Amino acid sequence: MSVQKVNVLVPPLRAVPPAAAWAADAVAWLFGGDPRHPSGLPAWLAAARARYVADRALRREAGERMALIALAQRYEATQPEFAKDLFAAALADRQA
Repeated sequence: MSVQKVNVLVPPLRAVPPAAAWAADAVAWLFGGDPRHPSGLPAWLAAARARYVADRALRREAGERMALIALAQRYEATQPEFAKDLFAAALADRQA
């Protein structure tokens, strides 16, 4: 069997239109192209949620501390030793 060389002319590929490239980049940013490397909107949402959880924990601790101080102030007139212990407990967690 004989071998022949065949030359085939292939037209060059067309360039990607700029609008299509921009749209593809926007969709890849929104939905994250690679799940192993989160980026774009999913990464931003995860960071925002982490900041919200941390801020909520700080607000909760401050609220509990203020409630304990209010309770200590309520007992200050009738039971000063107990109120002193409550004040100490409210302020002790800030030093730790």
